[in-house]
Amino acid sequence: MWIGLALVMGLVAACGGTTATGTLQANGTPAGGTQSGTTQPSTGATGATGTPTTGAPKTLDACTLITSAEAAAALGKPVDAGTPPEPGANSCLFMASGAVTTDSVEISITTGSDFNPNKKSIPGLTITPVSGVGDAAYTVSIGAGLVVLNVQKGQTTFSTSVLLHGASDGDLLAGEKTLAQLILGRI
Repeated sequence: MWIGLALVMGLVAACGGTTATGTLQANGTPAGGTQSGTTQPSTGATGATGTPTTGAPKTLDACTLITSAEAAAALGKPVDAGTPPEPGANSCLFMASGAVTTDSVEISITTGSDFNPNKKSIPGLTITPVSGVGDAAYTVSIGAGLVVLNVQKGQTTFSTSVLLHGASDGDLLAGEKTLAQLILGRI
């Protein structure tokens, strides 16, 4: 199952972008300084209503976007505190507590330049647009319970992934959408 998770995350990186770095404090400023840059309209991106999206990409820390309790609710079981899966990653992995398992929730900050909800599916990899989440969203799925929801709000993009042995793709996506809505309210 770990191999499957690694495969999905690799596919997300290939289809959804690379990770960004940085930490956002509770007041919305980067750790150690003030908000940098200016908010400018994006070039060519449009939201769900067809209007241009605005705002520079925010610098975020994936582990501050949801709580352990929210990850546990999406997974349906207790989770350990969220931690980056590898040093320097702008992802946060919430593993199910207790027994050895691959059940987990992962939140990743991605780059907007690779966000492409209109990308075509390829054999073994299904890309499906999702409405009602952020300015734009889509899933990347290889079936068999491996679904990743990619979301854009303005120029900020992220992905949510719930991995739960025996759950349907629909149940996984419902949990991912719930987490995405929480994150959207915080960025």
